[in-house]
Amino acid sequence: MAAEYTPLRLVADLNPGGGGSGARSFFIWKDLVWFVAGSDERGQSRTSLYCSDGTTAGTRRIKDLPWQERSSIFDNPFVFENRLYFQGPNAALGKGGRIWVTDGTETGTQPISEDGKDVCDEYKPVLIGDRLVLSLHGDYEGHGLVALNLHTLKTETIAVPFEGWEDYTDGAMLHGALLKLDLDGKALWSIDGTRSGLKNLPLSGLPAFKNDDGLNQFVSLPNGVLMLPNGQLKPPLELWHTDGKSVAKVASWWPGNPASQLWFGRVGDVGMVLAYDRTRRCGLWCSDGTPAGSKTIVDSDPYKEASFSFSGDIHPRPVVAGDRLFFTMDDGQHGVELWCSDGTKKGTHLVIDIVLGNEDVEIFKLHPMADGRVLFQRKNADSGADAWLTDGTEDGSRKLASLERGTDIVAVLNGMILVTSVNDQFGRELHALDIPELVTPKGATSSK
Repeated sequence: MAAEYTPLRLVADLNPGGGGSGARSFFIWKDLVWFVAGSDERGQSRTSLYCSDGTTAGTRRIKDLPWQERSSIFDNPFVFENRLYFQGPNAALGKGGRIWVTDGTETGTQPISEDGKDVCDEYKPVLIGDRLVLSLHGDYEGHGLVALNLHTLKTETIAVPFEGWEDYTDGAMLHGALLKLDLDGKALWSIDGTRSGLKNLPLSGLPAFKNDDGLNQFVSLPNGVLMLPNGQLKPPLELWHTDGKSVAKVASWWPGNPASQLWFGRVGDVGMVLAYDRTRRCGLWCSDGTPAGSKTIVDSDPYKEASFSFSGDIHPRPVVAGDRLFFTMDDGQHGVELWCSDGTKKGTHLVIDIVLGNEDVEIFKLHPMADGRVLFQRKNADSGADAWLTDGTEDGSRKLASLERGTDIVAVLNGMILVTSVNDQFGRELHALDIPELVTPKGATSSK
């Protein structure tokens, strides 16, 4: 029997005429969703910044943004002292990006980084105290490393030119400074947002990093930084730790098994590594930064004797909600299903067996909520998707709605799911589902 799809409520038709606005880049702030969308008026295309509380009356256009090909529009948003900052277009150059700020008004939405300088896309801006560390193109003979003071809006040059660290490794905070990998993978940089605070740390015993598309990953812990070098290049998975003075290897796993998918992050006060291979083997480990505190939680290898591998990535990106990691795994008995872990063997378990037996549930999106619950989408038999909500237990998991094909959950506000959906009348626009169970208790904070 065909699924009965849950009716959607149109939030706003931002581009009347059926063309759709292509609403995208969603960010939650002040119990509103902030995003950009396009529209056509009298043959002129424009891209605008919007905010919405999930109602038609509460959806408003903040400001039209300069359009330019291959530029930042609403990238890397963050909040500092009750204002929203983002990497937006650079009208002065007609290309690249600048740092913008908005207070929610048209006049209060404007670029603030240096005129005539391009904020490099490959270097994610990093906030250290009240200083936003940027890498800029301009008259720097390459990259120039600068710090934008968000109180004074003045820019201090830190190093010109600067080609010092690896483009795609985010780094991690250590003792109030950002730890980044050297461009050649042979040393670490430390920067506190000032010219005098840029230091090269030639630590002895550093592992052999390779500069290759962000495969080197860093996680901050209370006692230092965990480093996972070359995670998907070749086995084994090696975990290293530094306190800024010395470096030591704390664990080594899967000596003969290359990972095809990898996640590395912090859950509570420990770092966790989740890896999959093409035979559906799944490994989950945790570490407090010491050899004794680096432990195997799960090493599931249900098809150990199989001579085949699985094509494609069947696992959605894991998420941290509250103090737990939510992920999918095949344990050989239930197929691919949703699991959660608090970083201990006792606290790692199957959440719910949605498809009974050794069949897979096709979960393709996980959305953490501020109260520790998780909203997720799974494909159904009618080519659509079901929206589920879980608190990490079987009794606390239930289906909320059936969504038509082409409907994507983009944000969760109190009491509603926001989705983009396509129909013949409006094209792809922002819609909502009112779900009372999604009201977040007061005092809950956003998950990292």
